[in-house]
Amino acid sequence: MPVAQQVARTGAGPRGEEAAFTLDGQVVTHRQLARRAAAVAAGLRTVPPQDRRWLPAGARLLAIGTGNHPVFAELFTGATAGRGVCAVLDPHWGTAQTHAVLARLRPDLVVCSAGQTALHGVADRLGIRTLIAGDGRPPAPAHGPGSSGADGPAGSSDASGSSDASGSYDRWLGERLGADPAEHLAPGADATPFLVGFTSGSTGLPHAFHRSRRSWRISLAEGREVWGMDAGQHTLAPGPLAHGLSLYALAECLESGAAFHGLSGFDTAAVLRRLARGSVRRLVVVPSMLSALCAATEDSGAPPGQRFDEVATVVSGGAKLSPGLLAPVAGLLPRARVREYYGASELGFVTVGSPGPDTAAQDVGTAFPSVTLELRDAGGAPVPLGTKGTVYVRSPLVCDGYVWGEGSFRTDGDWATVGDTGRLTADGHLHLLGRGGMVITGGLNVYPSEVESALIRLPQIDLALVTSVPDDYLGRALVAVVTGSGTRGLTQSAVRELCGAALPRYQVPRRFYTLRAWPLTSSGKIARGRVEEWLAEGDARLVPFPDASGGSDD
Repeated sequence: MPVAQQVARTGAGPRGEEAAFTLDGQVVTHRQLARRAAAVAAGLRTVPPQDRRWLPAGARLLAIGTGNHPVFAELFTGATAGRGVCAVLDPHWGTAQTHAVLARLRPDLVVCSAGQTALHGVADRLGIRTLIAGDGRPPAPAHGPGSSGADGPAGSSDASGSSDASGSYDRWLGERLGADPAEHLAPGADATPFLVGFTSGSTGLPHAFHRSRRSWRISLAEGREVWGMDAGQHTLAPGPLAHGLSLYALAECLESGAAFHGLSGFDTAAVLRRLARGSVRRLVVVPSMLSALCAATEDSGAPPGQRFDEVATVVSGGAKLSPGLLAPVAGLLPRARVREYYGASELGFVTVGSPGPDTAAQDVGTAFPSVTLELRDAGGAPVPLGTKGTVYVRSPLVCDGYVWGEGSFRTDGDWATVGDTGRLTADGHLHLLGRGGMVITGGLNVYPSEVESALIRLPQIDLALVTSVPDDYLGRALVAVVTGSGTRGLTQSAVRELCGAALPRYQVPRRFYTLRAWPLTSSGKIARGRVEEWLAEGDARLVPFPDASGGSDD
């Protein structure tokens, strides 16, 4: 069912006073969400739309620049109702990136939080109307037509500090709180776009893609079966809502009527406290978050055997999950079934699996429902089972293309790819070998992700990043940064010996480093570019494993 329409129905039903969206403990009920989202949709209809070739005539485009904020769910729901379109801006973009995106996107309206003065300034210089949301404190009673009082939690009407009513999101919304959810949260046509997403670009400018309502409606319907989503699957997704993992988890909750729990920023202690309060049935995270949660319980001095029995499902995406994490996760969440998926922003879900200790290193599961896989050679011809090839999908979940940019996504008739490589087994399991970035070392082709998958299969290693550095003899030499409690005391030669049992010699990194804390992207993934910068600069945060005599190979 369309998300906005379901929000209206749940808000009007017997569960209307139950929690729908919670951020840092601030609760929005289903009824409040429906009324506030309807006000957003009604307000957007009064904004004059711009003429965009890639959007239907009359479609309004709202850019959400709030980051994780108590008003996010109402903005997303209201912006995507009817013919509306939503773009979620990453608050961690620099000023130059933000300017470049807004100059190309030209949204009809931007909503940002009170602390995001840089975003507000960029939009103002570009002549884009901006509303500033408050800090999340309960608002004063609203007096719009049909209003019956406070509808929290957006913030007091003057929390933005703006004396101009048109600049205050809270005032703008309050004037429209009488809008009827049944009317204003109506579904849009299947084929029309509803979301603009962003992927990283090699020039620093994010690529923008757009997708249809149909793609997520099919995905959500199939996901009910795959993930077991229903109104009782209350979900904690502590990552940024500007990224697909948490944003999609929010859409799943809104569509099913389950409560969504988020945080303004990822914090292991806050996640553990939220789990301890109970009611969370599903945890949606990237592997680095799982690793941090397991490490936090070991290092926090918490009582031995701390566990959270109510969590039934862990959904992991964004990177391959280390088999070495399965045992710590089972100790922390003993009743949880771990599911992981492989996908891409432009493709949607591709495969889904349930990893176990005996799962092959590169195995990312079988095709998601309605997805067909095909592996092709460089000439575009299908390859035999078990042969390496480029992963193509035929799927109703793919995006409709780029608004701008020339990313890795490309189509061939009904098929699409982002250039990843893999092997397909006879029983339908996809072994993902590379996500771009092939390295030629000593004349041989190596995919760093393939080496990473082998490294995290070692019981001593939980997380691994493999890259390459210039080498006079090999051209490029593989190096690895690894962490895990089992790496303490290992030497360069000892860790290479461990690798020798899992990798051919040419794929074994020449040098190994560790570090105290991984740099992370805003989505909680390992910041590969930052680690590579540290390697190039010889940064002291990267500590080389000692050689056999206790010194360093470097």
